[in-house]
Amino acid sequence: MFGFKRKKPMTLTPFAEARPKSFNAVLCDGLTVRGAPSFAALLDLHASLQAERPGLRVLVTLDNRIQAEYTSGHATDVHDLDDVTGHDLSFLDEAAFENGEHRGYLSTPAEFPIRVANLLARARDVQLAQAVGLLAWETSGDANDLVTVNRDPETALRIDREAEILVQFVPVASGALALAAFPNGYFASDLNPMQTYALAQRLEAEYGLALFGVGAAFLGFRRPGPLDEATARALAEDLAGFYAASPSDAAARLAGLLAGRDWLLVRYTES
Repeated sequence: MFGFKRKKPMTLTPFAEARPKSFNAVLCDGLTVRGAPSFAALLDLHASLQAERPGLRVLVTLDNRIQAEYTSGHATDVHDLDDVTGHDLSFLDEAAFENGEHRGYLSTPAEFPIRVANLLARARDVQLAQAVGLLAWETSGDANDLVTVNRDPETALRIDREAEILVQFVPVASGALALAAFPNGYFASDLNPMQTYALAQRLEAEYGLALFGVGAAFLGFRRPGPLDEATARALAEDLAGFYAASPSDAAARLAGLLAGRDWLLVRYTES
């Protein structure tokens, strides 16, 4: 007798039971999700995990985790986000050293504040205005404009095709700072980690949208309650102005999608 193969249920494995293998060492505690059926299910899981951890920021991987890990690793290296120069290392565990010398990269949870400090130091002189127009509203054939991806996040992110999703419990006070757990933006045509941080700060401060997810192309933001029409319109106008060559009706169409919603997807890469 023929039948349809049932999809395995979603499982959660704490890092304490099985540390994830990643391009860069994962510095925060968390868990690995397998079998997430949809973006909607991931939103529900994130909300539940965040509610249980009010003193932390819960950060998930979004689209194409493997590619996102690759670019995150290179972005960390290129921008020296793991540089220990000038940092006090006396409090670190022996695991951070080899033959009495620091390993040269961050590999233990106690070193995470170094990453945070480096990101903040490098972002100090970065203004969001400098990133305006760096990315086009869309790239031909990719269906990656904000109206398309926010109308159909399941197609844009393909969460159901992700073998594993990493969830990190990041010991920071803001969603923007959670980026330090998974900094991204490596290619010259993409926003770099400092520009991404500036964007995340703006969305959190102005619209209450805190960073909750980072993928290979998209950032995910959410807020405690839905956007009202006026705030959605202001946000849409900001975003339409952020990208180059946005069509004249981009803000109006995006505002129509965002009103009444408590989440947002933003593209931070060229394609």
